[in-house]
Amino acid sequence: MIGIDEQIAAMADRWPSFAVTAQDGRRVEWEGTLEPVQRRYRVRIGYQLPYAIEMFTIVEVQPRVQVLAPKLERHPEFEEGPVPHVYGNPQDRSLPFLCLFDPYSGEWSPGDLIAATTVPWTSRYLYFYEGWLVTGKWLGGGRHPTDEELGDDERKIIAAV
Repeated sequence: MIGIDEQIAAMADRWPSFAVTAQDGRRVEWEGTLEPVQRRYRVRIGYQLPYAIEMFTIVEVQPRVQVLAPKLERHPEFEEGPVPHVYGNPQDRSLPFLCLFDPYSGEWSPGDLIAATTVPWTSRYLYFYEGWLVTGKWLGGGRHPTDEELGDDERKIIAAV
């Protein structure tokens, strides 16, 4: 498992435009901008180390990424639903968390650097999001977890979009 200080150092090295906005011993948040194609997006990345490595699911501890500005547009008429590949945010429905990887296929773990995975995946998501806005079709791939893979809490999070 990579510690918070290592995550912060890697982000500062690879993404110097991302600033730490909150930090304690187990948790960190960054804010920064990405510009995949046409728009500039202000994003927030939050991450918290699990308390015990054997007592978590990836969905619970994965980095949480939100697009702060401009906010993601909702288009319920589009095939992928109102906003493609996001998890609901019960505190603020207008700021869902991006679904950047399949948590059930081992694509990410607490042993991975957020700077090497989460930030590039966020930029890729926003690239395909811009295409989705124009065409109404999500071309960014991905899959939705099955009901068998999801626990009750995870099912509620996804349903809250």
